[in-house]
Amino acid sequence: MSEELVSQISKALSRSENQISFAITLMEHLVVPTFVLDADQNVLIWNRACERLTDIPAAEVVGTRNHWRAFYEEPRPCLADLVATSSLEQISDLYTVSDDPSDPSFGVHAENWCWMPRRRQHLYLAIDAGPVFDESGKLIAVVETLRDTTERHIAQTKVQEQASILKAHFDEQERETELARRILDHQIRSDLMQQAGVKYSVIPASNFSGDMVLAARSPSGRLYAILADATGHGLSAAVSVLPMVQEFYRLVELSSPLSTVIESINFLLANSLPLGRFVAAAFVTLDEAAKEGEIWVGGVPDVLMFDSAGRLERRIASSNLPLGIVKTSEGVQGIEHFNWVDARQLLLISDGIVEACNADDVAFGDEQLIHVVEHRAPGVELTDALQQALQHHLKGCSAHDDMSMLVIDCPANSN
Repeated sequence: MSEELVSQISKALSRSENQISFAITLMEHLVVPTFVLDADQNVLIWNRACERLTDIPAAEVVGTRNHWRAFYEEPRPCLADLVATSSLEQISDLYTVSDDPSDPSFGVHAENWCWMPRRRQHLYLAIDAGPVFDESGKLIAVVETLRDTTERHIAQTKVQEQASILKAHFDEQERETELARRILDHQIRSDLMQQAGVKYSVIPASNFSGDMVLAARSPSGRLYAILADATGHGLSAAVSVLPMVQEFYRLVELSSPLSTVIESINFLLANSLPLGRFVAAAFVTLDEAAKEGEIWVGGVPDVLMFDSAGRLERRIASSNLPLGIVKTSEGVQGIEHFNWVDARQLLLISDGIVEACNADDVAFGDEQLIHVVEHRAPGVELTDALQQALQHHLKGCSAHDDMSMLVIDCPANSN
């Protein structure tokens, strides 16, 4: 370091010769690229790390105001210049990112892409500049440090771009999901469900349920009901059961026999579902005036019949293939007929209920299901009792499959 430079630093910082020498040596060996300007914006120090960053030796810039040449093709102020001239209002125009310089005495921070003429490349620099004052409060120097954060900035930019792309995809998926949900909900006639007088619950494992409950009355008053469970869950499963909805309502309106309803829906699904997709289901029809009914079960758990005291009276087990597997009517002939005198209740469920596992991997099970029904408190709806029991069993765990239930009353004579 030249005596002239030492003299300049000594005058600017008002330090003893030993202190100045120590400060200069320390500054020169900092691993962080650093340069120092005096109050007139002349370069006092250009340390070795700054030489490596800019490929410009200290001899070219010390004692000059040409430090801008390290970062730009044309003259423009560096952050240290803005601090030295109290021109921080320009910071937002000159730098891509900057802190609010409301109290510049503590230093200011900015970031920007810089074209390094000597290196012939762009670098993204994080820059900090802070003023140095003498004991009287007069500005005597400005220290600027620089950090090459190009790789981190590029990586961060890519992450932000990917995040934006993912958000756009997510938003689009949400819009499509909402549209699909509206379409599916629109297919099911809630007014007909209410007129049918059944109790039901469908708890999806995801946004969409592959389980579906339908009920309606024919013009003669006969009750028709289905609990359907498509393979899998989610939107693909929900779409699998969609074709049967309008066909079901059409056949009910025609007062079709149960065998015709099953055969027609099976044929429709067999010709519309892709290979490997099918729909397990249970069908019920009731003629409440004649106290007789029919049940068909294909692939779902047993339909359970309970007497007026809530005790299990009969099981109607699955004796048929699920719908959509074969196109012929061979697999849809096993219709069970039944009669009643005193009041009865039918319970139809999907396998998601009995297979619902808690954190200990213990399934809800058929035995617990029957226990809940037979021991529910007086006046508590069967669907409510089962939902409460399932919540208690799962204890906050998510079900891995859709859970649905349908309760159909077989009323006693009114006289």
